Amino acid sequence: MQPLTFFLNPAARKVSTLALAPKIEAWAKAASIDVALVSPNLQALPATLATCLDQGRIPVAVGGDGTVHQLVQRLPEQSLFATLPMGSGNDFASAVGWATNFDEALKQLSTARPVALDAISVEQGGERVFLTLSIAGWGFACDVNIQANASNVPGPLQYPVGVYQALAKGGTRPVRLTFDNGDVVEGRFWTVLPCNSSTAGGGMKFSPNADPQDGTMEVLALGDVSTLGLTALLGRVYFGRHLSHPQVHLWTCQSVTLEPLDEAEGAWSPVQAEGDVYPGAASTTFRSIPGGLRTLVPATSSLA
Repeated sequence: MQPLTFFLNPAARKVSTLALAPKIEAWAKAASIDVALVSPNLQALPATLATCLDQGRIPVAVGGDGTVHQLVQRLPEQSLFATLPMGSGNDFASAVGWATNFDEALKQLSTARPVALDAISVEQGGERVFLTLSIAGWGFACDVNIQANASNVPGPLQYPVGVYQALAKGGTRPVRLTFDNGDVVEGRFWTVLPCNSSTAGGGMKFSPNADPQDGTMEVLALGDVSTLGLTALLGRVYFGRHLSHPQVHLWTCQSVTLEPLDEAEGAWSPVQAEGDVYPGAASTTFRSIPGGLRTLVPATSSLA
């Protein structure tokens, strides 16, 4: 295996360099793998990652979905990286087959193999705002992330608490969706979720059949249900049993453009991915990039 550089997120609640370093170093010695450990803040991340890649090393994101997200923003397309789950939310790591236990995931890394994954490029004004390997969101999903990020409750409870806090403030909003095949859909939706993979939000199966290797995305939209109806529906999302609901809409496409219809200019609803929130715009395009990045996955992963 190529040399590895482990990027330990200094802000992740479950990541402790002092606690993890001995485990990683012992594993590396036993597996005869050259490893380095770094823990840069966001300001130092670009330079640290560039050095890692220049040296021919594979970056390994140690943290949660947010750690992966920040690393991915700074990787050249088709770069190879890996992740080990140690954050409040580990949906991406789970989706590609990593064990939820760090020690078990470290063992899996010894025999990991590279696969190509699609990515979703999120663009405004012809410029990329961010890249995601899992699920982007607009509307209620973004409201939930804002509330969850501001919460002091333990990791697994952040999203459920965020849901109920956002319910008290949210509602449906009119929006226009324009798909790459020319279809246009207008309606009131709680949320719109372009999905590259199946899960987000701490295990919620928004798009159970989304395939991150098929060159397309699935766009999930939740229509005009009552607040009580939304609460009941969210419970079904954890089991992937929500798609039969008449107000749940699902489209497969390569790109979709979202336009809010009743918001004041400059006060557009934000968009998000992996817990990071970005400003909205009059028009936001979500575009699938086939094979956009490569990642190491366990030998037992179902990914090809």
